[in-house]
Amino acid sequence: MKRITPLIIFLAVAVMAFGQTQKTRNVAKTDATAVSARKVSVDFTSGLKAYYSGHNSEALKIFNGIVLDNPKHDPSYFMLAKIYVSQKNYADAKDALQQAMKIDKKNIWYKVDMAKLYSLMGNDAAAAKMWEQVCKEKDNNEYYLYSLAECYLNMENPKKVIETYNRMEKVMGTNDEITRVKASLWLYMNDVKSAVGEYDALIAKYPHNADYYIQAGIICQSNNMPDKAYEYYGKALVINPDDPQLNLALAAYWEGKKRPDKVSECVTKVFSNPDVPISEKQPYMRSFMATALRTKSQADLVRAGEMAEALIKGNPNEAEGYVCKARLCVVTQQYEQALPYYDKALYYDNTSYSLWEDYCYVLGRLDRHKEFLKYEKDVLSLFPQNAAILYELGLAYLQDGNADKAIQYLKESLTMTFESEKKVLVNKALGDAYHLKGDETTAEAYWKKGKQR
Repeated sequence: MKRITPLIIFLAVAVMAFGQTQKTRNVAKTDATAVSARKVSVDFTSGLKAYYSGHNSEALKIFNGIVLDNPKHDPSYFMLAKIYVSQKNYADAKDALQQAMKIDKKNIWYKVDMAKLYSLMGNDAAAAKMWEQVCKEKDNNEYYLYSLAECYLNMENPKKVIETYNRMEKVMGTNDEITRVKASLWLYMNDVKSAVGEYDALIAKYPHNADYYIQAGIICQSNNMPDKAYEYYGKALVINPDDPQLNLALAAYWEGKKRPDKVSECVTKVFSNPDVPISEKQPYMRSFMATALRTKSQADLVRAGEMAEALIKGNPNEAEGYVCKARLCVVTQQYEQALPYYDKALYYDNTSYSLWEDYCYVLGRLDRHKEFLKYEKDVLSLFPQNAAILYELGLAYLQDGNADKAIQYLKESLTMTFESEKKVLVNKALGDAYHLKGDETTAEAYWKKGKQR
């Protein structure tokens, strides 16, 4: 036993020495890893600062340096992809994102950016496939579903778009805009029944919402199903008989049924409503006016007049209704009645030259040119070199007995008049002005020119 003891002691010392050495190596290795991780963290932060400061070249160099030393650092590949995308270098961006996705297969942001990248590359099929993965993992995000629907829309796959919108509604609940889009897509596929069905589903949930009946009715009416449309309109009338959209839809319905009295009744409701913007009323008013001015039938003229009066009632501070009433008076040669309407129209909008032209025509028919003088400053600021306006001012001063002002405006008008027939008129007026002034010689000279045709 005494001989063995030294050997045991030697072995024990050797083991202790080995253990101490191994421990030293492990500590050294751990320290090196920690130092490397700190360096990566510092470098990555520097890269982010460079990227968000707009220094992409510097950021690119930093992130490439990180993955060169640490090929498993997926955040750096992710940032490299962002830089490449900003440079429109989609091929390298795709490679970088693929590397990031290989390292971290569960990172949703890598997949989202890959889907967006495929869309930028024009590969909607690949983008849709990637969005499907994203939506499967995050099935409660409407933004992702919307992006997926957009891909299918670009691929001209309306059924897939509708399916995706249905998934969105499960997340968001009923959405009027989504319903409208889905209905449009069904109509694109010539499936009127399914388009109407989208609104039927909303009606079942919200039976007291008139708008859903109206939209369903409009779809039916636009697809040659007027009687079915009226069923929906009738239910909407019970809920909200004064709804502007409903009454305009009904006006179109009654137009098809050749019931102008019903058309007028519906449109009058809309025109009298001050909450409906004038821009929505104008197309209808102009349509009534176009018909009345074309046919000049008593019925059409009366109907256009009634519409104009309703428009004035609903929008008393807009020129449109007054202009229409004035022009209808002119058509029926009621010039005296036309003037106050023109004055009102010019009060609310004096920028239209055609309106001034019509107004001057009426003054001429009534031989009341001097009334134009109240607008002298307005018309000169708007049309300082317009021959017709200057001519009318000349006639106004002539009628007012101011020969000098009449001559001034008429001479200005003459220099800007090029049509021979109009020159004749200006010369004749100049002759009258010089006659008023007592200069018969000059008057005769202008009258002579005024007789030449």
